[in-house]
Amino acid sequence: MWRRQCLVAPDGAPIADQSHGQRALDFRSRSDFRSRPATVPVMSVIHYTVSELMSETSAAIKERLGGPVWVDGEISGPRESRGHFYFDLVDRDDDGSVVAKVPVALWSRNRIKVEEKLRSAGGLSLNEGVSIRLRGPLEIWIAGGRLQLTMTDIDPNFTLEALESQREKVLAALRKEGLLDRNKRLAVPEMPTTIALITADESAAQADFLHSLQNSGLSWDVRYIDAKVQGNGAEITIAAAIRTAEQLDVDLIAVVRGGGSKLDLAVFDHELVARTIATCSLPVFTGIGHEIDISVADIVAHSAHKTPTACAEAIIDRAAHVIQRAEEAWREISFLIVDTLTSERLRLSNFAHRAALGGKNRVQIHFSRLAAQSARLSRAATTAQRTETARLDLLATRVQAVDPIRTLARGWSITRNAKGQIIRSVDDVQENDTVITTVADGSITTTVATIERRTDNA
Repeated sequence: MWRRQCLVAPDGAPIADQSHGQRALDFRSRSDFRSRPATVPVMSVIHYTVSELMSETSAAIKERLGGPVWVDGEISGPRESRGHFYFDLVDRDDDGSVVAKVPVALWSRNRIKVEEKLRSAGGLSLNEGVSIRLRGPLEIWIAGGRLQLTMTDIDPNFTLEALESQREKVLAALRKEGLLDRNKRLAVPEMPTTIALITADESAAQADFLHSLQNSGLSWDVRYIDAKVQGNGAEITIAAAIRTAEQLDVDLIAVVRGGGSKLDLAVFDHELVARTIATCSLPVFTGIGHEIDISVADIVAHSAHKTPTACAEAIIDRAAHVIQRAEEAWREISFLIVDTLTSERLRLSNFAHRAALGGKNRVQIHFSRLAAQSARLSRAATTAQRTETARLDLLATRVQAVDPIRTLARGWSITRNAKGQIIRSVDDVQENDTVITTVADGSITTTVATIERRTDNA
């Protein structure tokens, strides 16, 4: 290797240049040498060309590391070019700032093996922000003047363990703050027909959810909010969508997405998404397409379901249950009316029959008074029939008067607590309780602010 050694005086001026031990020319005059003190020390400095320096550095790295090494870090800025894959492997501090990074090159010949290994581990992929452990030599690209790792292998278990570790940290933080059950404690309206749906626009999850609602035969009001549900920045769009839904006049929020790999669904383990759901002022139903794992979003949600279809059906079941109860109430009222009319008709028939028998006996005993008695009996029967008919009409009117729908239409209402129990006294509620008031055309959910008891002289 070419090396050039130059002797330098303390002031930095070259004294002699030697190449491979041969003395180089010195263009200074002899008087310059004579003018310097004989005791001036001479320092030795090695000069390199750029190629020499980079080659020496490369050799030193190979000698020090001894070949390929395993390196842990987070993917930043992934990009693809001509079948090759490039990204930076970075370390971050507690604030998320990059404190160290090294460029990584995954050549196409190694990329096939690496990606197959990731797919076999559950569909992992090299996405922005993913923590990985890769193997490869640290090399210097001499022409580009850059240090880089050439990726040849990957440890998928490291990524899976990192995801699980982060998930447990999020759960621990939420548990410590008492947020795991907060959304579950919110009351869901008895007839939740106005829904904020959060998912990717025109996705299979959106289609499945809406198809289930349409097939129910009930009337729904769905407010759709588009959100990115996987990849870099998805947690921000999901959290923003939930906050937007909170401002809408809806009964509940449904967050759904179809199936995917563990890494695809990792956004639903993100602390921002979980914390937003837990602190939401409206009940949040999830329908995230997985069969085995439960995401942190599922744990903190009011109600979790395995698929978007299952989520929609759970909401349908709630509404159908209310309708069923109303139909049962109407059937009970109908049976009561029929039984009352049948009983009154039988009583009238018995009365008429007794009256006819009495008239016949009197005719036989008092034949002479037949004409007069017959006329009176006829009038009595007619009068009795009119009286009973009028009484039946009055009874029917009273039955109609107690019809709950008519009562509600006249301005009355029925108030229940969050458990559906009718409130009949101020003793049945406390301040800050949630109550649902049913009126003729719907229901109103309110929170009790104050309670005033009526005095005897009120």
